[in-house]
Amino acid sequence: MTGVGQFPYAYALFAAGILAGVVTLVVLGRFRLYSRRVRLPFAILTLSGSIWATAYGFVFLATTPGAELFYAHLSWAGAAILPTIWLVFALVYAGEDQLLTTQMLGFLSIEPGVAIALALTNHSHGLLGSPLNLWTAAQTDRLGIPGPGLLGPLGPELLLLAHVVYGAGVALVGVTVVGKTYLKSSNIHRRQAGFLVVAGLIPIGALVGEFFFPIRVNPVPVSLGVSSVVVLWALFRHQLFDITPIARDAILSEMRDAVVVLDGQDRIVESNGAASELLERPVSECIGESVLESVRVPSEVRSVLDGRDRAEAVVEDGGTCRYFEVRSESLGDRTRDRARLLVFYDVTERRRTEEEFRALIENSRDVITVLDEDGERTYTSPSMTEVLGYQTDALVGESVLDLVHPEDRDRVADSLNAVITGDSPVREEFRIRHKNGTWRRFETVGVDLLDDPAVDGVVLNSRDVTSRHRYEQRLRVLNRVLRHDLRNDMNVILGHADLLLDERIPAESKDHARTIKRKASSLVELGEQTRHIDTTLTRGSSGLEPVEVVERIEAQLDDIESDYPEVIIHRNFPDEMWVSADDLIESAIKHLIDNALEHNDRVIPEVGVTVERSAMSADYVEIRIADNGPGVPDAELSVLESGTETPLQHISGLGLWLVQWIIDRSNGRLRFTENEPRGTVAIVGLRSADRAASISDGGTVTSESETD
Repeated sequence: MTGVGQFPYAYALFAAGILAGVVTLVVLGRFRLYSRRVRLPFAILTLSGSIWATAYGFVFLATTPGAELFYAHLSWAGAAILPTIWLVFALVYAGEDQLLTTQMLGFLSIEPGVAIALALTNHSHGLLGSPLNLWTAAQTDRLGIPGPGLLGPLGPELLLLAHVVYGAGVALVGVTVVGKTYLKSSNIHRRQAGFLVVAGLIPIGALVGEFFFPIRVNPVPVSLGVSSVVVLWALFRHQLFDITPIARDAILSEMRDAVVVLDGQDRIVESNGAASELLERPVSECIGESVLESVRVPSEVRSVLDGRDRAEAVVEDGGTCRYFEVRSESLGDRTRDRARLLVFYDVTERRRTEEEFRALIENSRDVITVLDEDGERTYTSPSMTEVLGYQTDALVGESVLDLVHPEDRDRVADSLNAVITGDSPVREEFRIRHKNGTWRRFETVGVDLLDDPAVDGVVLNSRDVTSRHRYEQRLRVLNRVLRHDLRNDMNVILGHADLLLDERIPAESKDHARTIKRKASSLVELGEQTRHIDTTLTRGSSGLEPVEVVERIEAQLDDIESDYPEVIIHRNFPDEMWVSADDLIESAIKHLIDNALEHNDRVIPEVGVTVERSAMSADYVEIRIADNGPGVPDAELSVLESGTETPLQHISGLGLWLVQWIIDRSNGRLRFTENEPRGTVAIVGLRSADRAASISDGGTVTSESETD
């Protein structure tokens, strides 16, 4: 059934199949550490070629029709998928594998799948015809399928012709893709791509030769053996798949930082232009060489290759120093791909910025201290010497608690722990021993920067507030004297003034006694105002909360109408109005209403209170208190606006200051305008609050200043 003259051709097919199989084993074995994205497609490519050639050879040696049919089908399957696998490999090798989406792979699989299905069923439909160049006419009739060659002397078999043209076109596209890589590459990469172009063109050339010079046997599967020899030569002599481009265009060329790609033996396989200044020789000469022998900072590179997270390297460039942070990352699955990426991040600008900040720190009066997790100093700014008298070098490695007053140490230790375990800065005030033995009071803010590689510690910013503390202490003493001692003495004066008024003394003397009593009462009232301001503003604030102001103002006005029936009060209120304010806001509004009545010089005082949304901003509510009195002097309004008093410009009394301070606590605003035809309008602006949202949030509204 098989002619004797066909045995040499069968042996040639076996040789081609064996060579393709050897390439498959070499790629899967020797280069198992290389990227699977390139290695596996090429191994499948050579395996399909080996199946095509070997099975085709067995067709000629088969002794039964069933064996011939089996090997013919197997050979056809290997031949049908070969062009598609070649295109997939070419795209992956060229770094264009992003085109190989699931949809694209499915599309490329359609034609080979249809061709194989038609071949398996050709005995029933004969759509692929009967190429006579592969078997004798008797064999073709018996098998009822086309031979596994891609082309024969075709008649009307258009489907077979379409399959051949499609396969040739796909193979040519793959060669074109690898050819573009050849044109873009240089040195060893160009040689590698060149060998792949030659290996791809050999079968295409055999196909073209068969078309123009048809023979009784198909030369294409035999040509795969020649291509395998070319590939084996490139594998062993030109490091194909060992030193090869790894997504150069997609990853390296666009990166501003220096990048070096290493294989499993730490040899340089690729780098970008930014890496040239870090290499001892030109990039083309370093390809394939050990990175430790080629890079200008081998000790830093060795440290990251040995497992260190990062290392900082300094490179001199034209008399100046450039700073790089070196890191190493795997390029794929750590268990199967040992290629690594060395990235040299240029941190020169960051280092210069750090030096600028260091200069600011070293010239600051504040003491900057950096602690490790155990609370030991790793850095102290030079201001420590000027402020506390200690040399900074002597404090490095010492516990920060050593200089803290014994009574404050437990509290400071708890605060340090809160800094490390919390997410926000912690402020604390405590005493620190000066070198001369005295105790200084410091206000310190601690921030956790242990996760910041540039700091790697807890930063303490300490400011000497001893003078401020002493001032506040003296102020408290003076305040006590004003509130307590002065009040007692004034009560004595008031008592003696009353005694004088009860005595039979001349009218002129009684006038003097009344003046003494009036001024003494004024001083007592001033002392009470001071006490009220001190107890009101020095207590801790509970934060801003939703306050319904209409009901509270109504209650205040009801009390005034009850106590002063001669006063005319005008009201203009909605049903309710909620504002975000401190709980003292009711006291501030009461002071403004009382002030409008107390300083009113009319026989019939009039006060109008309005609560409404602000016309300038819907987020604010305005409370307007208008009177028909003489108005607030412009000089006092100027002092209130500037926030500073002088001996020549000041406010009479403390009431307006108290109102201003309470409204400030509520993040509100206070302003005054003239009333028509006479008087003043005090306008309090407060941020509106949503009652429903406030209730759902647990009744607490946080101000913007607090969140900042």
